[in-house]
Amino acid sequence: MAFPQTIQGPYQGWLTPTAIQKCPLGVYMVFPDGRVFRYAKAGAVDLAIGRLMQQAVVTSGHTKDLAVAVAAAIGATAVTITNATTAITVNMYKEGFLFVNDEAGEGQNCKIKSHPAESTGTGSCVITLEDEDALTVALTTSSQVGLRKNPFDDVVVNPTTITGVPVGVTPVAMTALRYGWLQIAGPAAVLTNGTVVLGKQVSPSGTVAGAVDARPLNSGDTDGQEPPVGYVMSVAADTEFSLVYLTLGR
Repeated sequence: MAFPQTIQGPYQGWLTPTAIQKCPLGVYMVFPDGRVFRYAKAGAVDLAIGRLMQQAVVTSGHTKDLAVAVAAAIGATAVTITNATTAITVNMYKEGFLFVNDEAGEGQNCKIKSHPAESTGTGSCVITLEDEDALTVALTTSSQVGLRKNPFDDVVVNPTTITGVPVGVTPVAMTALRYGWLQIAGPAAVLTNGTVVLGKQVSPSGTVAGAVDARPLNSGDTDGQEPPVGYVMSVAADTEFSLVYLTLGR
C-alpha cells in the first residue's frame, strides 16, 4: 500500500527528528489548527529551531543541458544521460526530478525513482523514473536535461543570497542528515531581523541567514522580488522570534 500524501496531525513523534526516513519526502501533515508541515531531510549542517530553510543548492554541471546518450521512447522509465563535470553519487537525486530543458521532449518533468553512481563526472548514468512518471514525449540524442533534488532533500538554512526557493521553517532543531518536519503554513515562530510590521508581509533576510525581514525591500533586495514568506501576527524585536502566519504554499 502506498504511503498517504497527507497525514492528519499531530503525527506520533513528529517533534523528534530521526536517522531513518519514515515518509516520502514532501508528504504533508495538516493540523486542525491550520498549521501545515512537509517531511524533509536536513543537509550536512545542523539546523536551529525557528529558522527559514531553503532547498539544496543546485549541483554544478547538473543544472541543465546534460546530453541524453540513448534515445528514449514514449512510455520509457529509463533515461541515459552523459554527466558533465561533477560526480553523481548513488541515488543522489532519488525522489527528485529530471526535466527536459531543450530540444526533443522539452518541457517534461519526471520524478526520479533511483540511479547508480557516476564517479568520473563525465560518464553515462541511467536515471530510472517512477512508473507513473514515464516519458510522454520521446527523447533523442539531441535532447538536453537537468537534474534537481527533491525540494525537501538536504535542506539548508536560507542564505542571505538566494540560491533556491524557501521551503519551510524548522519547528524544532534538526541534527544534520536527519529527517523531520518543516512548517509551510499557519502560525510559526520565526527569527526576525530588523523591524517587521504587524499584518505586513515578511521575506527572507538579506543580512541574517534563516531570518525574515520586512517585505518588499530588505537590505539585500534591490528589486522587490524576494519571495514572500508570510504575514506578521505578533511583532518581536530584532534578533527575537516573531509569530508569522506562513504562506509557503502546499
